[in-house]
Amino acid sequence: MSAKDSSEVFNCVSYNDVISLRNICMLARKHQYNLEELDKFGNTPLLKACYLGRLECVCILLEFGADIYTINYFGQNALTLATYGGYFPIVLELLQRRSYQDFNLSSLIPAICVATMRQHYALEDYFMRLDQNSTQEIHTVHGLSVYDLRQMVKSKIKNKHARALKPTLFFNH
Repeated sequence: MSAKDSSEVFNCVSYNDVISLRNICMLARKHQYNLEELDKFGNTPLLKACYLGRLECVCILLEFGADIYTINYFGQNALTLATYGGYFPIVLELLQRRSYQDFNLSSLIPAICVATMRQHYALEDYFMRLDQNSTQEIHTVHGLSVYDLRQMVKSKIKNKHARALKPTLFFNH
């Protein structure tokens, strides 16, 4: 398979071309395309579809056997990438096929931490309800808890508003 051929899958995802993607996936069954091809960041077409919010592409890729366990070079999985963009329908689709706890075990930053940092409150609430007993124990690889991340986000927002309200002094030379 040439580099041009492998990039076709990524192009279908980029342009949300679900018809061509479905055709390529059918050819992938005959080993003419690789659905697990990596881009320069270690993303597969499935990871890219999750990041871009391409629900139909995600469904097609999963239907044709894309690996839901893949992690990119930054330690992000399909759930954390969908959460980053706030794509609730993709999150729901992924969680029908793999458990929330299992996704969290394979990511450097658990999905609830991503939702907290990105201020996706509906997703944060949903993840808390999915795993009520373990939410307090979830940490990033840096040791930050959901509470720590909330405090960081609140502090950043507070500082941003304070800078916006601070009067600017103008000097004439």
